[in-house]
Amino acid sequence: MNAKRAAKLMRIADYYGAEVQVCKLMEELGEAVSAASAVQMKQTFHEDCGKDTDLQERLEHLAAELADVSNLTEQILYLYGLETDFKVARHRGIRKTLDRILEESGEGLSDGRQGAAGAGG
Repeated sequence: MNAKRAAKLMRIADYYGAEVQVCKLMEELGEAVSAASAVQMKQTFHEDCGKDTDLQERLEHLAAELADVSNLTEQILYLYGLETDFKVARHRGIRKTLDRILEESGEGLSDGRQGAAGAGG
């Protein structure tokens, strides 16, 4: 993370505290879900979800909500000292998904070991 941005986020986190920021994270996650749903509706069903907006506007709104979620996530990780746990979980999730892709695509080796393409994450 950029040091200047990290310092700003830590200042915000320290000011509001964990309880308030966890509540704010829940709010922002809900808003991100709603924005993602609007994008999906436009792409899949070509519906306007009650709004007269185009796909690009919906994508920009989704990006803004995801930025809010990301900023709050970084604050929560800092407040609870979860940075290392988060990194480990992130890498584990990537590895698990790549393993699933290899299994689904039939690219895995017959003895259960991964080929070179499965290394990573």
